[in-house]
Amino acid sequence: MGKKIFLDSIYQSMQDSARQVHLSLGRPSSHATRQQALEQVAMLKAAQEAQQTGK
Repeated sequence: MGKKIFLDSIYQSMQDSARQVHLSLGRPSSHATRQQALEQVAMLKAAQEAQQTGK
């Protein structure tokens, strides 16, 4: 259950950030999909692993 809560928190954070950016630019909010959030998490994890193995 902890992983689901973590992913949901990241997803919500991405939504909040996107809303803030769009509001600051005067654009209407867009809605990132859950799949996009999961893909971004996977990309960030892969980058972190690559950095750790590159040391």
